[in-house]
This record gives sequence, structure tokens and C-alpha cells, in this order.
Amino acid sequence: MNNSRGRSMLMGIGVFLLAKFKWALAMLKWTKFGGTFISMIVSLGAYAALYGWKFGVALVYLLFVHEMGHVIAAKRKGIPTSPAFFIPFLGAMISLKERPKDAATEAYMAYGGPLAGLISFLPAVVLYQYTEEPFWAMVIFMGAMINLFNLLPVSPLDGGRIVSVLSTKIWFVGLLLLGVFVAVSPSPILFLIIIMGLFSWWNRAKEGHRNALLSYEREKLMAYRDAIAHWPTLTTTWNLKQALSAEISAAAQAAQSVEGKRMIPFLHDDERLAREKARMDRHYADLTMNLLQEWEHQPVEYADADPSRPIPSKLLGIAQQTADNKIQQLEDELKQNRAYYVAPASVKWKVLVAYLLLAGVLSLFMVYGHNLMELYR
Repeated sequence: MNNSRGRSMLMGIGVFLLAKFKWALAMLKWTKFGGTFISMIVSLGAYAALYGWKFGVALVYLLFVHEMGHVIAAKRKGIPTSPAFFIPFLGAMISLKERPKDAATEAYMAYGGPLAGLISFLPAVVLYQYTEEPFWAMVIFMGAMINLFNLLPVSPLDGGRIVSVLSTKIWFVGLLLLGVFVAVSPSPILFLIIIMGLFSWWNRAKEGHRNALLSYEREKLMAYRDAIAHWPTLTTTWNLKQALSAEISAAAQAAQSVEGKRMIPFLHDDERLAREKARMDRHYADLTMNLLQEWEHQPVEYADADPSRPIPSKLLGIAQQTADNKIQQLEDELKQNRAYYVAPASVKWKVLVAYLLLAGVLSLFMVYGHNLMELYR
């Protein structure tokens, strides 16, 4: 009864403060860290209302230090991040404003969170030795458990991002382990992580398909660019139009032959790739024909009115430049995709040792904290 009255009083005080200082909150939300502060207060209030303010403060502190570990690691790699944002009963998060250049960089930033998390509860170890307060035992256990859980090899958890340097196939093993946890102890949060993990694994599995399409589009663009560079030398466009018309017709038939078919991922990957290529063939054939028709209707301009000195078409120049820019974008994306998960053996060994060492230390502290808490049951 007293606990209920205490919680009600806390909530009442919170409502009163929000009412009195709502103008301050309105100003805060426009500042860089306003979202962090407001979401932190909301989470603290939610945890305090259910579990008491000491637990709420401890949990928010542990989550905050964990996220700051990610922020510091990202800053060291020159990657900007959003401020931390707290979500009651789900934790906290930051988002990267740029994609890391490779999986090793992503692993470095992911490792920063649990490492900072380990450091965050070390003062509680010292405080427990001096005070023998069960609260500090709870902080040790909770801090170790949160960060050890984050090391599960499931993307998007930190552990999944770390082990991606070794092999993304480990994600599937992590999903199986998490599935066992859910079967033994059902939890909406664990189920949500499994769903997110499946999406990450799915996107990784589709990367080969994506790269094949990027390569094919690059080839189509290069052929398109080279073709329009040759147009000014033509004496007639009749044969070109006939060839393009036949290409458009063939591409339309090819696309129609595979449209509407149900294709099961992994089982029909070749058919799906053929369908996407047929659509791309039709797109670039139409693009070429439209450009040709527009170019034909443009009057030819000559330098100093000299028929022997035609001025290059601005329309074709713009089209070629646009194609060159797109080709460069595709090549950059292909290069990054193919090299993203590639790392030297020395880097893989360092990541593996660091991962296992951190997981081992956190496991020991979790057992230590659990044993201390058992003393007060």
C-alpha cells in the first residue's frame, strides 16, 4: 500500500513539474540534445513508477553510458551520429548519419557500447565492497546482463554487428539461440529482436542478387553512353530506330513472360534476376528511343555558321554526363558492397579475441552479481 502511494506521489509530482515547466520542455525539444533529455526523463518516470526511482536511475544511467560508448567510438572513426534516444522498456538507441566504410569499422563502433557498459558498473563493484548494499549487487548484475545480451550474435544487436567481420552466417546461429530463449521464456522484446534479425539476415542474403542487378545496370548504362556518343557520326537514324524498336518489343515480351509468376526467394532467384533484367532492358531501350527522337528534332548548330564545324549537341552532352555520373555511383556502390565484409585474417582474429574476452568478462560479472543478489533473498 505504501509503495502504491509512493508511486502515485512520484507520478503526481512528475505531472506537476511537466505542467509548470512545459515551456522549458518545448524549448528543449528544439535543442540538439532535447530529444535525449526528454526521452530520458520519460523513461526514468516509467521505470520509477513500476520499479522505484533507484532502479530507474540505475537503468537509465547504464543505458546512457552504453550509448555514449557507441557515440565515442563513432566519433573516433569520423562518423556522425544522432543524439541518444530512450524508449521506455526497450532501451536506448543512436543512429548513424553515414554508412561505415566496412564491417570492421562498424564492429569497432558496436564494440564501444558493451565496453563502455562494462566500465559503467565497475564503480558499483567497489561500492558494494564498502557498503554491502544489495542495490549495488543489482546494478552489477543488471549492467552485466544488459551488455552481455547485446553481445548476442544477432544483427542488429551489437554482437551481430561485431561478428559480421568474421561471417554473417553467424547471425543465423544467433537467431537459433534467441529462438530457444523465446521458446523457454516468451518475451515481446526478444520476439521483436528476432524479427529485426531476420530482416537483417534476409537483406544480407539478397546482397548477391542486388550486386548482380547493379552490375547489369552498369553494363546497360555504359552501352547507352557509348551508343549516343556515336550518333553524331550517323548519316541516317533509320537503321538505329529499327533496331531500337525491335529491342523494345523483345524486352516487352521478355518482361511479360515472367510477370505475374510467383517466385519463392532462394528457389527462384535466377528467374527473379531474369525478370529484373528484362525490366531494365525495356527501361533503357525506351530511354534511348526517347532521347533519339528528341535529338532528331533539335536543329544542328554550327560554329561561326560554318557547316564543317558543327557544335556538339548539348542534349547528348547532358545525357552522357548523366550516364557517367550514374555509372560512377554504381561502381562505388558495387565496390563497397563487395568489400564491406572483407577483412584481413589479422583483423578477424583481433575481433574474435576482443569479442570473446568482453563476453567472458561480462559473464563473470553477471554470475558474480547474481550470486550477491542470492545472498539477500
